[in-house]
This record gives sequence, C-alpha cells and structure tokens, in this order.
Amino acid sequence: MISERLFHHRPLATKIALLVALMGAISLAVMGYALNSMLSVDQNYRSLIESEMRLATHLGDAAATLSETRRTVHTAVFDQDATRRQSAAHQVRTMQRAFMAQLDAVTQMQPASASDIGLLAAKASALFNEATQATEAVDIHSEGQAQRIVRERFEPALRALSDDVGALRQRYMNRFEASVASTNAATDRTLWTTTLAVTLGLAMVIALSAYVAVSQISRPVAHLTRIMERLTARDYAEAIPGTQRRDEVGTMARALQVFKDSMQRADQLAAEVVASAEARRLSEQLVDLTGAIPGAVFQMQLRTDGWCQFLFVSDKAAHLPGVPAKALRRTEGPIEEAYGANDALKTCVREAFTTSMHTLGPVDFDVQVDDGPDGPRWLRTLATARPLPDGGAMFNGVWLDVTDRKREAQALREAKDTAEQAASDRAQFLAVMSHEIRTPLNAILGLSQLALKEPLNTAQQERVEQMQRSSKHLLGIVNDILDFSKMDGGHLQLEKRAFALQHVLSDVMDMLAPKALRKGLALQVHIDDEVPDHLMGDPQRIAQILINYVQNAIKFTAKGEVVVALRIDSEDAQGLVLHGEVRDTGMGLTESQMAQLFQPFHQSDTSITRRFGGTGLGLVISRQLAELMEGSAGVHSTPGEGSTFWFTARVQRAPEPLAMPTDESGPPQLALVPSIPLVQRVLVVDDNPLNLQVACGLLAYAGITADSAADGAQAMEQLANAPPDTYTAVLMDMQMPVMDGLSATRALRALPQWRDLPIVAMTANATHADIEAAYAAGVNAYLAKPLLEDVLWRTLAPWLQPAHPTSPIAAKAQPSPAPTPQPLPNAPLQRAPFDARILEELLVLFDPPSLRTLLAHFIRNCERRMSVIQSAVHREDWATTYREAHALGGSVGSFGLLRLNDVAQALENAARAREPQAVVQQYQALTAAAEEGLMQLRAMQTLLGGPPTPGEPPRS
Repeated sequence: MISERLFHHRPLATKIALLVALMGAISLAVMGYALNSMLSVDQNYRSLIESEMRLATHLGDAAATLSETRRTVHTAVFDQDATRRQSAAHQVRTMQRAFMAQLDAVTQMQPASASDIGLLAAKASALFNEATQATEAVDIHSEGQAQRIVRERFEPALRALSDDVGALRQRYMNRFEASVASTNAATDRTLWTTTLAVTLGLAMVIALSAYVAVSQISRPVAHLTRIMERLTARDYAEAIPGTQRRDEVGTMARALQVFKDSMQRADQLAAEVVASAEARRLSEQLVDLTGAIPGAVFQMQLRTDGWCQFLFVSDKAAHLPGVPAKALRRTEGPIEEAYGANDALKTCVREAFTTSMHTLGPVDFDVQVDDGPDGPRWLRTLATARPLPDGGAMFNGVWLDVTDRKREAQALREAKDTAEQAASDRAQFLAVMSHEIRTPLNAILGLSQLALKEPLNTAQQERVEQMQRSSKHLLGIVNDILDFSKMDGGHLQLEKRAFALQHVLSDVMDMLAPKALRKGLALQVHIDDEVPDHLMGDPQRIAQILINYVQNAIKFTAKGEVVVALRIDSEDAQGLVLHGEVRDTGMGLTESQMAQLFQPFHQSDTSITRRFGGTGLGLVISRQLAELMEGSAGVHSTPGEGSTFWFTARVQRAPEPLAMPTDESGPPQLALVPSIPLVQRVLVVDDNPLNLQVACGLLAYAGITADSAADGAQAMEQLANAPPDTYTAVLMDMQMPVMDGLSATRALRALPQWRDLPIVAMTANATHADIEAAYAAGVNAYLAKPLLEDVLWRTLAPWLQPAHPTSPIAAKAQPSPAPTPQPLPNAPLQRAPFDARILEELLVLFDPPSLRTLLAHFIRNCERRMSVIQSAVHREDWATTYREAHALGGSVGSFGLLRLNDVAQALENAARAREPQAVVQQYQALTAAAEEGLMQLRAMQTLLGGPPTPGEPPRS
C-alpha cells in the first residue's frame, strides 16, 4: 500500500515533516481554487450585463419600429396628401425590413429562443401584409376598405404583436434576473467551498496524523506485545509482522522473531521424545479400525512381473472363502494364487490387477472362489493403486463376501424372466384369442351385411340388424382389450406424421352423427382460431380418444346436445399442447362416480353397467393414450347438468400445408382410375370357407368378379395360369396352411410380372408386429377381420372403379337433369348434389317411419341454420357465419347432401378469412345447394310413405 511505502521504512521525524508538507500543499490548492472561481464569476457578470444591454436595445428598437409603423400606416391611409401617402407606403416596407433585422439579431444572440422569435416573425409578416393591403386599397381608390383593414385587422394585429414583443422582453428580463441570482449563488458556493476545503484539509491532516500515530506506532507495538504473551503460552501459530521494516518498530519485531525461533527449537526436541510412544498407540488404533470395517482389509505390493507380497491382511480374511489370512501374510507369489479359484478366473484376477497397476484405475471385480455344499461363494475385491518408483504398485483394498447379494440378484433375474415370459404368454394368448374370435366374427358380420342386402320381412331384418349391432359391439370389446393389453405391456407405438385436424374431426362426426341423430341429439364441433389446420402427431389415437368420449356422451345423453371443442393450451419449443373436450347435457356424475372412472373394467356404478353395457376400458385407454402423447385426461361433471370429458396431447405444427382431398363426407367412395379395365376381377385367398363367402359376396354385390384360393400356393398357381392383367387386386389372408400369406406375398414380389400387383393383407391378427410384418413382406394395404363393407371399399378405392348397383329407392330419388351452375371463383370442384346410397345405409339402421321422422327433424334444423346464416351475412357477423356454416357442414354429409357440404365448408373458410365478397358469393351458392338438396330429401320422405316437411320461409 501507499501508506506502507511512505511510512513503514521512515524514522519518526521524517513522518512529521511529510505531514507538514502535506498541509502546505492543501493550503496552496485551496487558494488557487478560490482565485480561479472568483475570476470566473466576474467574467460571467460582465458577459451577462453586455448581453442584456444588447437584447434590450434590439427589442426597444423593434418596439419603436412597430410604433413608427402605426403612425406611418395611418398617414398612408388617412392623410389627404397623395405624395405623403405614397411616401408613407414606401416607408412601411422599409420598416418591415428593419423589424425583421432586429428579430434576426435577437435570434443570433438567443438561439434557444428561435422558435418564439419565429412566431413573432410570422405575426410580423402577417401584420405588414395587412398594412400593404391597406396601402394598396388606397391606391385603387378604396379608402373605405383601407380604413376598415386598418381598424379591424391591422390595429388588433399591431397591438398583439406589440404585446408579444413586450412579453418577450419581459422573459429576457426575467431570465437576466435568474442569471444574476445564479451567479450570486455561484459566488456563495465558491466562498462556502473554499471554507469547506480549508476545513477538510485541516481535518485530513489531523486524521492522517492520528492514523500515523495509531497504525505506525501504537498498534504495531500493541500487536508485538500480544504475540509475546502468546509465545510465553507456547502458541507459535501467528507470524511476527514488521520484521522487514527499517524503523523503530522493525527493530522490536526482529528481536521478537529471534526469541520465537529459540522457543520452537526447544519444543521440537521435547516432541520427538514423545513420538515413538504415539506411533505405538496409532498402530493399535489402526488394527481396531480395520477390524470394524465390513470385510477384510489388505495392503499388497505388486511387482511388474506379476508377483506380489501382502504387507498387511486383517484377521477377518480367515472367515472369507479363499486362502486363509495367515497364508497371505509376508508371503510372495503370483497374485492369482491368493484366490482359491479355477484357472479361467485366475487369469481374470491377474489381468484386473495388472491393468490397474498400469492405469492406476480402481480395482473392482467379483470372483467365484468356492463351490461348497451350500452353493458357490463369491468374493468381491475393491482396491486403489498407488505407483511405486520401480514401476510396480501398492494396492490398499478390502475383500467382501457378496454371496448373499449374488443369490438375491440371481433370484431377481429369475423373477424378471418369469414375469417377461408371463407377459409374452399373455400377449401370445391375446393374439391367438383375437384371431380365433375375429374369424367367426368375420363370418357373422360379413354374412349379416350380405343378408341385409337381400329382401327380408320386418322381423327378419330386425333380427339381422340386432345381430350385426351385437357383433360390432363385440368387435369393439375385442379391440379395446387388445389396445389395453398393448399399453399395459408397453408395446403400443405412436405414429408421428402430418395430418389435417379437420379431416380427423370429419371422420369422427361421419361415424357418430347417425347415432346422435337417431337419439335426436345435436352434435356440434367448436375449434378455436388458434388451432392450426395441419399438425404433426398420431391422428388415429386422437380420433380414438374423441370416438370414445363422443360415444359415451351419446350413450348417456337423453336429450340436448353433444359438443366437441378443441383449443391450444400452450406452446413452447417442444410443440403445442392440444386440449380437447366433449361436453354433453346428460345425467352427469357425482364426485364418487368420477373417482371410480378411468379404471380398467369399471364404470360409474353397477346400475349403469346393467343399463348401458360396456367393458369400462374406453376411458382407461383414452387416458393412457393421452399420457403416451405427453398429456392427460379427466372429467368435470355436475349431476343433472351434464359432463365434460377432456384430454391433452402434445403435437407439433406441420412444416407445410397438406394436400387435402376434395371429398371427405358421406360413405367411402371408390376412386375412378382411367387405366383400370371396365371388367374387374379380384382374387380372394383364404383357407376359411366362411371368410371366402363373405369377401366374395361383398365384392359380387359391388359388381366385382371374385375368384378364390385356399392357400398361397393355389393363389400363385391361379395367377400364373391367368392371362396378364386379369386381376385388379388380391385379398390375401396371412395365416394359411401349405403356404401362408407372407410367404406368398414375398414370392409374388420376387417375380417381375407381379411386382406391382396390389396385394391387401387380410387377417384376424391385429397386433402392431403383425401389421409391420405384412408391410415388410410387400403388401400395399391392411384389412383387419372382421371385414366391414365401408372399410373394404375405402381400402380398395385406389385400384377399383365403383360398380355398386342402384337400389329402387336410389333410382326413384335421382333428380331430373338440371342446368349445371357456373363455379364460383377459387371454388373446389363440385360434386353431385345428392347421394342416395347414404340414405340406403341409414335404412339399415332405421325403419321407414323412424327415418321419415329423422329427415323431418333434419330438414327443420337445416332451414333454421340457413336463416341464422342469412341474418349473420347481412349483419357481417363473421363469427356467427363461421360457427353456423361449420355446424351445418358437419351434419349434411350424413344425409347425402354432398354439394351442400362442400359449399358450407367454402363459406366457413371465407368467414374465417373475413372476406365479405367471398362470403356473399359462397352464401348464394349455399342457398342454391340447400334448396336443391332439401328438395331431394322431401322427395325421399314421399317415397318412404309420408308427406314431405313443408319449407320454412327464410327470415330476413
């Protein structure tokens, strides 16, 4: 430090002289500061007075010029002498220039007031313009007008300008007074600062003197005194400071250091006398500690040639399996001989210690050293290595008997293997049971579908329909049990692909809308604007959760509505958290009932189970699916008011928009491929005669010729014997005798002529492994048994041309040819306005009176929504237009109004984009499509034996 450099090595007289010199320097600095400050204040006074005088002069001249201008203008207007008037008019322009020059001079002196002076200049220009107008009016012999200008405009402007000049002069005067006050304050501050500096200087010199007295003399001496007292008590921990100083304190410190060194040497001699006795005591303590450690402690020196010598082995080694402790002490030999193990294990022991000797890494290994009547015994070695100068190593370690631990680990492995085998057996059992249950289900469902296509009396049709519904219910139970088994065993794998959320919801609504309409329930969908149209995730599992929720809502709701709502809960770097919920107006749930939900094979109570049926697995599967998608699931409910079942799932935004198909509503439609021949033939390969009968019957009903084969070998033989391009596709069962479907598919793909033949796998095994194996063999698509007609057509759609026969009802309901309307700009390709085949499917679910009632309810609901949309479009209420168009489009497809569905979606998109012109155009198209579609439905009511529902006039 500076103080140390200045004072530590200087005598006391020198330190006093330095303090006196510092006092003189402070006095000179204060005097110089005071003189400089007073000269600055005097200069400011002189500059301020000079500036104020010049400003006063310029502003006074400006005021005089204004006064003179008034007199001159009066002369130019009111004087009778023409010569004096002309002279006065010329003087007005001269005075204007003089006034502006005075303002410019003021601006140069006060740049900060440029804006205020600019306003004065503008007013002066206006004033002199008035004066000029007055003189010009005199020149054109309009003395009356000139006098009015002077009295009404010039005089008020002159007074205002004079007031402004006076106000500006007053502001400058106030500013001058403030500057004088500020300068006086600066003078006072200078005097006070000088006084304070002198005072602080004196205080600093006094403080520095006190510091020198305390830190350089009093405190060091007191510190040395305390050290001396500690030395008398044999305390040598504190070092003696100041031995390097060259003043009086340094002399005292060096003398004390000599005294301390002498005392330390004397104490060291006394300590060496006690050292040997302490060493003996520590040796005894070490033996006690090693005896307390679990296991046997050893110290061993290992040479580079692999020989070792045990320097220490605790007595516990005698109780461990292997060589006794007495045989190890102070003996030399190969390290592996210390372990009673076979030759293979001895090699491992030698390699472990040799590697540690070279790498100095820890030793940690287990070795089997004995195999007695109680089974094998295991010894664990833990040691650390320390290098020795000769290249060897000193090992300090411990031996532990880990026999019990090994036996426990072996028992755990055996239990784990048993559990895994049980899980594998259960999965195999479920796969076999699934196959065995799906095979008769395929026959029941397939034959019931074929039976419903034949003429039946009412009782027969009701029995077959009940059989079909029961079979589908059993199929749902089988699927739920398989899904639950997959998730319980951790075998369910999620997809991650781009999908359109609107398509997922459309599929769910198309599947469940007939059930809701049959009970008279309104099924609605609400999607927040923040939800992206395209996402990345598993659309099948999201749809599965929604289907479970909506089915339960429809099942437990007697009247009212079921609403599906989707929104975004949050968004972060990992993606979006999609929140979905299904609200109903059903019976609701109590707290105890909600606590029992989401448990396997459990519903809210036994009475509901008896009344509504079900396994109780749907909610369990929904929650587990949500958790697999990094979300959750739950329920909120109030008894008597309804329930809200919700779930969350993590998804991502799709990187780019997806290509959307133009047809999503109604039953599956077969794609029209121009290259497919008109006469089509499909080969069905299955070893079960009932399965062949079902598949061939469904194909035959569609107008497709179907050939059959009992195994893969027969299929290959029929394909080889048939002319090229005979078969449009092959439906291939996977499990068959002679040659199974996988082997047949691989064999066909190996032949060039069958490499592109569409092959659809068809099996009762619906596990993920079975599906992956089928695709790996080369199939183009996959059909799970039992075969459902709509799934069959949707799967075969890319390769078949539709050939469904037209029923009598469909034939009667076909509309007469109508002019084709011109498409709207940017509108999608228009489909047929009405598809009677969808109503044919409804006739499978409803008898004619029930379907008539259902159609009447739908027509009234559709007309009500059209009225609401009309009113919303006229009010430009885009939110209501979007919501109602979305609701309308979600229901009309279930009744075959395909064109109305397309136009409703187009109106929904236009309302979401808030484009008025597009909304009006789409609304006009919606009105035409609704009139045309509802006309077809009323005709269908007449064909069903009832009067058509009267039309409702539109509301404005």
